[in-house]
Amino acid sequence: MQIHVARNSTQLGIFAPEEIIAGLQSGRFLASDLAWRDGLPAWTPLGDWAEFRGVGVPPPSPSSASAFGAKDDSALAMPSWERGGSFANYVATIKEVALDPVRTFANLRDGGYARPISFTYWSLLPAWLCGSILYGALFGFMALAAKGQGGRNDAFMIWINDVGFFAAALVISAALAVFFLFVPLFNFIGAAFTHVLLLPWKPAGSFAQTYRANAYAYGAFMPFAFIPCVNYVVMPWQLVAAIIAHSQVHRIEWWKIVISLIVIPCLCVCGLYALLFAALANKFAG
Repeated sequence: MQIHVARNSTQLGIFAPEEIIAGLQSGRFLASDLAWRDGLPAWTPLGDWAEFRGVGVPPPSPSSASAFGAKDDSALAMPSWERGGSFANYVATIKEVALDPVRTFANLRDGGYARPISFTYWSLLPAWLCGSILYGALFGFMALAAKGQGGRNDAFMIWINDVGFFAAALVISAALAVFFLFVPLFNFIGAAFTHVLLLPWKPAGSFAQTYRANAYAYGAFMPFAFIPCVNYVVMPWQLVAAIIAHSQVHRIEWWKIVISLIVIPCLCVCGLYALLFAALANKFAG
């Protein structure tokens, strides 16, 4: 059975028992490192586990740790955005979430909201630019089509012709900017629903961890939301990244996350549609 290992509130990853024994013997793991696996009520030091008792080497001194290339906690923190807000860390975070979500979210330490909120806004900037260009071009095409066909009876076409292409593009750009300004607030609401749906599985992390996992899992794919064709590829992977994120952060099996985040919402939506169709059928039948 796979075992989660953490040190100083930083999750080091998920390992097989044989890997942990080898890590204790090589100094990669310490007897004081905390470990947990499915079925245990709490995290306990590796030295207290019967299968690992007596295995290991003494903790290395700072000099020897440096000689072996050990990294401090700040270097282990992932995603990279947690180590500082820079363009390099932003790009690295997108790569980490998209290409290596298991290790990325296994090392997502506890923290506040400032980092994930700032990452969300950084991700919304390219989304806003792409959306403004895309819808601006669409409005321009509609304006040309309206002029070419003389279609001035439609209120929307009349408005586009009256204000002009560039003014219409600026309006849609401003509307997107206002909407994106409130996205972190919407994320809080979404994280609340997510956390409630995960409660039956007894998540190990707090609501803050749920928000942080959502912010990085979804935020990493926001720059591609308005790129035609590309968004159809990355959006499904965004959902996969979110499932992996909560599985690692809350130490819940992935299939339980699927039930909470996909199956239950789909059943609720389908149930609402069924009630709506039933009400319409009764109305017309009566």
